[in-house]
Amino acid sequence: MNVALESRNSYEDFVLEKDIMYFRVGEHGLVSFHGKNYHIKKRMSTEQIHEITSDNTFFKVNTDCYVNTRKILQIQDGKVFFEMKGAESKYASITKLRQHRLKEILHQFKQEMAAHDIAK
Repeated sequence: MNVALESRNSYEDFVLEKDIMYFRVGEHGLVSFHGKNYHIKKRMSTEQIHEITSDNTFFKVNTDCYVNTRKILQIQDGKVFFEMKGAESKYASITKLRQHRLKEILHQFKQEMAAHDIAK
């Protein structure tokens, strides 16, 4: 009996909100996606870039970088951390003004999640 297992290759077929911690938009439609153990560069159309940059899950931290607000572990010293802080941690730089705004958004998100958990 030959059974084909359906497995998802997260490198080729990633889910933006689930697998990507942050992405950078480069020149000529080149977007660099950063996951937990990899990064992928893809060429995208202007419409596709507009769609992912206007998604509420991602927050613009500087001129070309958007972070996944659901994957943030900590914000400190102008950096957004996605894993344990240390030599191997993934992070993106953030401006002071945007750092303050992102902290507000995360606080609001945590309150909404807590209210949702209480309602269950």
